[in-house]
Amino acid sequence: MLKFILSFIIFICASFPSFAQQYCIPGRFDSTYAFTSSQIEVVDNVSYGQNTDWQGNQQNLKFIIANPNFESDNLSKRPFILLIHGGGYVNGNRYEMAPVMMDFAQRGYVCASIDYRLGWDVTGDPFACMGNGYSLAQAVYRSMQDTKAAFRYFAANAGKYKIDTNCFFTGGISAGAVTSYLIVYASQENMNSYYPNLITELGPLNTATNNLTNPFTIKCILSSSGAINDTLLIKPSNTVPTLMFHGTADLNIPFIEGFTYTCNNYLRVFGPFYITRLMGKYSKAFELDYVIGGGHENFYPLDYLPKRSAIFLKRYLCNDARQVVINNYTVESDVVLESFNTVTPTDFTLYQNYPNPFNPSTTIKYYLPKDGKVSIKICDIRGRQIIELVNEIQSSGFHLLNYNASSLSSGVYFYSMNIESSGIKNSITKKMILIK
Repeated sequence: MLKFILSFIIFICASFPSFAQQYCIPGRFDSTYAFTSSQIEVVDNVSYGQNTDWQGNQQNLKFIIANPNFESDNLSKRPFILLIHGGGYVNGNRYEMAPVMMDFAQRGYVCASIDYRLGWDVTGDPFACMGNGYSLAQAVYRSMQDTKAAFRYFAANAGKYKIDTNCFFTGGISAGAVTSYLIVYASQENMNSYYPNLITELGPLNTATNNLTNPFTIKCILSSSGAINDTLLIKPSNTVPTLMFHGTADLNIPFIEGFTYTCNNYLRVFGPFYITRLMGKYSKAFELDYVIGGGHENFYPLDYLPKRSAIFLKRYLCNDARQVVINNYTVESDVVLESFNTVTPTDFTLYQNYPNPFNPSTTIKYYLPKDGKVSIKICDIRGRQIIELVNEIQSSGFHLLNYNASSLSSGVYFYSMNIESSGIKNSITKKMILIK
């Protein structure tokens, strides 16, 4: 029997995406801390590259990184989050994001916060609209160069920090969030079309600041008070799951669309209102967390952003794709999608539970192409019914169930879905493994 269970575990793991095998595990990468602060290793003052700042001075760019120490963490690789501080491309440093960095590290991630080149011809108060808009565009471009260089650095040094290069995430506040969007969506060709002289003045986007050539792909964006300069950059083929925090009364970076600092000589941007409309149109996963009347950046409680961010990333790691809208800390809507990467099925579909193996809770997802009478049951290996989770008429779409098997012993179980719709009956059964 044990040999059968082990063989089945191998089969199940082979059928899951690589990140889900390793990271869709209870008690880690989510809303609770998996490690104490004493189990976190912090390294500071390390350089990832050098480049010339806006006044022609050579600047050595550094980062601070935190992760569970190797003695406390039995995983061979961990997901990585790169944080980008705010400050309007004028001020700020890597230490501003250090509390959030430590929070993510205690949840099990490897997390770094970087310095990047700051400065532009702002001429005092940016709200006075006396600054140079092109100089601001140059500052944005420099931040893109530096952040891309930082990701190349961590891709090259993944082994040193036990980073899984298949799980690169980025997050930023204000200017850092704008940079997060642009390094994902804006190519060199895009930037050339907006500002043809930048590549001549500042060099290429993808080879500046260090000479590393390691490729990387960012899988999720965490944006607080961020926006993108052109919605045409977001396409069905390149959309990345995104979590957005924003206040509807933000004057620095608008929730809907407008100019930064409300100055029409600065950058025009499109906020979460438009970004979520596009992602909804493309059936892509997102979470929009907004506060009506909220201003810029700092109206959320200190622990709210990293906690919601960890919940969002855990859904990605478990292939739990949703479109969630939270209004003033209350869930307004929660639409379940099939997955992050595939199209909506055309038939009744019962998905493999996740995590699997599990202890003691697991999630069951299923899809109904039309309304129908649904029954979902859990049975033991002899076919005896343990519990009926659902027995009702349900509407079409994706559905999720959470099943807690704390009262059961370890072993192989079956879950089945029986559907009756428009006079047609369907039945689907799958296996799950409980290991305590």
